[in-house]
Amino acid sequence: MKNIPWTKFVPLITLILCIGIFAVADAAFLGERNLTNLARQVSVNCILAFGMTIIILLGHIDLSLGSVLALGAVVGALLQDGGLRDAGPQGAIISMLAVFGVCGALGFFNGAMVSKLKMPSFVVSLGLLVIARGAALILSDGSRIGPLSDSFRSLGTGFIPPSISLALIVVGCVAAISSVILTRHSQALGKSLGILFISLIAFRVFYFYQGIPIPVVIMATVFVLLYVALHYSPYGRYVYAVGGNPEAARLCGLPVQKVLLSAFALMGVLVALSALIESGRIDAGDPNAGNLYELDAIAAVVIGGTSLRGGVGGITGTLLGALLMGVVNNGMSLMNIPSNYQMVIKGLIIIGAVLLDVTSRRRTQR
Repeated sequence: MKNIPWTKFVPLITLILCIGIFAVADAAFLGERNLTNLARQVSVNCILAFGMTIIILLGHIDLSLGSVLALGAVVGALLQDGGLRDAGPQGAIISMLAVFGVCGALGFFNGAMVSKLKMPSFVVSLGLLVIARGAALILSDGSRIGPLSDSFRSLGTGFIPPSISLALIVVGCVAAISSVILTRHSQALGKSLGILFISLIAFRVFYFYQGIPIPVVIMATVFVLLYVALHYSPYGRYVYAVGGNPEAARLCGLPVQKVLLSAFALMGVLVALSALIESGRIDAGDPNAGNLYELDAIAAVVIGGTSLRGGVGGITGTLLGALLMGVVNNGMSLMNIPSNYQMVIKGLIIIGAVLLDVTSRRRTQR
């Protein structure tokens, strides 16, 4: 059996410890309402972090996603406010397509600058961060734009009915365990028990409240699609190869430029999804939305074990990292810890995760 580094279990152990601490500190933490709200809130960071995982696996970074999210939300809200709010589902669809168009185009722009012109992703995305935020403030005149139609808000506020939620949980649990068993994974028993445990928690939380929030369904769908793409498709092999050694991948004939371009374009699409969820949740297009979301996404990726040097990691660890960040944010809020102290604690968590990554790499090299 292959030896698994103990660092792989640090995010999971830390997550369990944090849940235990916050549960003892405040009984409301494990309440169905709070856990449902927590799941809905963490969905946005999960979706963004999944896209960031692919970019970091390629050895790059995207600092613009929070500002692009704000710009996409403002564009959608402007169209709603311009008359599409009263056009029903058709108006909502047009507004949503506009959000996808704007965010997707900006993601494509990042990718083109990095893959075609060989510009550093840090510099390109930093410039776009400023441009997109400024454009959002200009278009909205610095104010929230709302309210939005019920159809437009559905992605952020809707719920799957409890009975259908139960069916989805059962089907998802059976499919996930079957996949683990059929692939003959070395840790099949442990993974199967973990999946069963998560499914029981989901049943306990969602079935007895209002059902599964739509943002959680979207997040789970994105996770499954990207997991399959990274582990069971040529594209996933290309990502790891390019991230591990771009020059060797190029010499082997892999489409390095296309892989980079597609990763940033995908990030734009996922930012659009997050913008729709976020604006639907607050019933407005906010030019200040998404502030520091890129840092939360990067933190989730690094905490989950993906190396900032590229080529090592995956979205399963990212999911744990995003859940950990969400639990910490939610628990600290319930304990009424001042926001300034929360920022310090989150920063220490990020530094600790990077330190763990560096230490683990050094031991591996020895």
